[in-house]
Amino acid sequence: MRPDPKQIHTETSALFLDVDGTLVDIQDRPEDVHADAELISLLQELLSLFDGAMALISGRSISDIDRIFGGVVFPAVGAHGAELRHSRTTAQAEPPEPLPDQVLERLQVFAEQHNGIQLEHKQGGVSLHYRRAPELLPQCRLLIGELMSQLETKFRLIEGKMVFEIAPRQHNKGEAIRQLLRTDNFKNREPVFVGDDVTDEDGFVVVNALDGQSIRVGHDAPTKARYVLDDAADVRRWLKSIVAANRNSS
Repeated sequence: MRPDPKQIHTETSALFLDVDGTLVDIQDRPEDVHADAELISLLQELLSLFDGAMALISGRSISDIDRIFGGVVFPAVGAHGAELRHSRTTAQAEPPEPLPDQVLERLQVFAEQHNGIQLEHKQGGVSLHYRRAPELLPQCRLLIGELMSQLETKFRLIEGKMVFEIAPRQHNKGEAIRQLLRTDNFKNREPVFVGDDVTDEDGFVVVNALDGQSIRVGHDAPTKARYVLDDAADVRRWLKSIVAANRNSS
C-alpha cells in the first residue's frame, strides 16, 4: 500500500530518510554517489516545512553524508547511530569498540587481491562491497563468516544489497530514531521513516511501535514496513507531493 502524502502533517510529524537506495540510487562505488541540486533544494524545503524535524539516516559517516549533499548540513544519523546530529549541533553517541586490527588486515588483504572488491571503513565497523564483482559472493561470504566467528557479541553482521557489513551491535537505526525523538526539534512528533534495505528494518520496528509510518522502498524483500514506494524516483515524487499538499492547505 502506498503512503498518502496528505496524511503526513508537517506540524506534528518527524521525517526520517535513508540515503542510499532511498534518496539516491545505489552506485557501484560508494564514493560515486552525489545528490543533484533539485534533491538538495527539495530537502531544504522539507526541513523548513517540518520546522527542523527532518533527518537523514545512514550507515555512512556524517561527513560522507555531507559530501553527498554538497556540504549542505542536515540533521543526520551516521554509522547506524554511532553519530547523531540534530539541529546544527552534533551529539556523538557512545563510541563503539573498534574492530580488531587482525580482522581489518584480513579484509584489506582480501580487497587488494580481488579486483572489484571494495572495503569501506566506518565508525566502529567496515563494509565489504562486491557489487562490481558479484561472482566473488561465495568467497566474500566464506571470509566474513570466518571473521564473525572470531568476534565477540559486540558486533553483528548485516547482509545488505551486494555488501557485507560488520557493525557495532550497540547501534542501529531504530535506536537512533528514538534518540532523535527525545531532542527539541523532534519530540512529541509522529515518526515517518523511509528506507530500502535490511538495515532499515530496525527503524521500521521502532516506528511501528510508536504508531508512526514505516515505508519500504522497493518490492524485493519481506519487510516490517506498513507502506511501500517503488524506487528513489518514486520517493522524490512522494516528497514533492508532501510539499504540494502543504502548500495547498496553507
